[in-house]
Amino acid sequence: MSAPPTPRYPVPKPIEIEFKHVEGVSIMMDVYIPDKAIKESPAPILLWWHGQGTRKAVAPHMLYAPAKHNLCIVSVDYRLAPQTRFPAILSDCKSAIDFLHSDEFTKMTGGRVDASKLFVSGSSAGGWLALLAGTGIGYKASGVEPPQGISGIIAIYPISDLLDSFWTTKQRPTVYLDRIIEFSEMETFLNPNSEKTSWSEATGKRSMFYHYMVQEGILKELLLDGTGLDPITYSIAQNIRTRKFLTPPTYVITGNADTKVPHRQSLDVVAAYKSVGIDDIEYYELDGLDHRFDDNEREEMESLYAFIKKLL
Repeated sequence: MSAPPTPRYPVPKPIEIEFKHVEGVSIMMDVYIPDKAIKESPAPILLWWHGQGTRKAVAPHMLYAPAKHNLCIVSVDYRLAPQTRFPAILSDCKSAIDFLHSDEFTKMTGGRVDASKLFVSGSSAGGWLALLAGTGIGYKASGVEPPQGISGIIAIYPISDLLDSFWTTKQRPTVYLDRIIEFSEMETFLNPNSEKTSWSEATGKRSMFYHYMVQEGILKELLLDGTGLDPITYSIAQNIRTRKFLTPPTYVITGNADTKVPHRQSLDVVAAYKSVGIDDIEYYELDGLDHRFDDNEREEMESLYAFIKKLL
């Protein structure tokens, strides 16, 4: 077996922080602070949410960002569906953002991080959480106050609309698997009364749960069953067109060969911004690339960091 590639930039050891929000729920975050960040020159924050996985699944370009771009990367977990439904998941996101603005966080990071320069990001389902947090869409309907103090949104191949046929149509099997995932394999994870969790091992049994969801077309049910909430409440494009929500500068990137989240989900968001005259959005569509293309060691995502630097 060949040796892994040598990192092109040093990766700081993360500070692992456990914080509790208003519901008394404990959430974990990893904080990667640039070595050269000091109190007199604190680093901006890029807060990243994973997509139904774990905070440990940070892409190489983000691990290198503290050294290469002088950014503090914060990777945070959140409780997963269906044991936790969407309203409470948004509460987790809001609490993470509030914690970054707290005196406690400042003390734990030695004042070397600047939460007044905060960008929210995420990949896949996490990209959706970033869009929701940055705009405030869905928050008040969920009984949660929208987050404040966000400088920009960075959505990486995001989900954006529960009503898209991709999430409601059975695919048995999906186009990217050569077999059907049986109910018995996922039964424990489908039970809303199973133990709550805020992360999923990349190679564990739950790692197939997302694919089962796509196969059965049940994303809406997993997130909203029993809540009484209309799925359109969380649809980014439809709500942007109402002009009722904040639209901080936004960056969206996707591959047009994505088999896990169709890139039309990103196109819908961009079209909605443009339809109401909002030009402060950058869209990058990478030809022929599939989901999680940025896991490639050679993918530097230069346009993403250029977007941040422009706003700073």
